[in-house]
Amino acid sequence: MAVTYAVRNIMTEDIVSVANTVSLKEAIGVMLEKNIGSVVVRSDEEMVGILTERDVLKKFCFDAECENLKVDEVMSSPLITIEGTAAIGEAADLMAEKKIRRLLVTDEETIKGIVTERDVMKATLDVFKKLSDALV
Repeated sequence: MAVTYAVRNIMTEDIVSVANTVSLKEAIGVMLEKNIGSVVVRSDEEMVGILTERDVLKKFCFDAECENLKVDEVMSSPLITIEGTAAIGEAADLMAEKKIRRLLVTDEETIKGIVTERDVMKATLDVFKKLSDALV
């Protein structure tokens, strides 16, 4: 793997999304089916929020009302984005500052992908490994 510095080199381009009108139960079903920790929420074709495992846990309740919750009642919004040309260190700083684990990646204000805390950590470890290998 080449040493990468830009967020666009480590992002996932396939964004899984749900409509803002689907039930929380349906959205959780998509997350489970895809084995992912979040889905982007869209209103028509515009991405308006993100539903994460943490959002679900914060809203979790035992009464029947929860069965009728819609995604837009639980999601985090507005979306926090980063330009694809930004350095991975900038992504890490933004995640730490905002206390979040995912950023949507943009190219001239169009969302092109998603980058996670895990992606940033893996890329950073890859850089350190390459440096370590070069010193041996």
